[in-house]
Amino acid sequence: MLADLLEQVGIMAQVQGDMLQGAVGELPAAGLASVWVAESDESRAREVIADFEASQPADSPQRRPEMQRSFTRGLLLGMVIGAVVMLVLLR
Repeated sequence: MLADLLEQVGIMAQVQGDMLQGAVGELPAAGLASVWVAESDESRAREVIADFEASQPADSPQRRPEMQRSFTRGLLLGMVIGAVVMLVLLR
């Protein structure tokens, strides 16, 4: 995706290591792919990528504390009800 973005602004880019993602064995599961550009295009490519990343929404939006407490209470209540139902069914 980043290579396509760079090519849209006129920077030739090449993806390296993308085919290693599915390899089995001693290779790590992620971090093998990289995008390569000419040394003369590096600073402009970094600017384009930084602008793109800044325009993206945050990975994990912060929950409001009251929503977090409500979720936790609901989860605990659900677990207790599930345990009681399982005990009744197993008897």
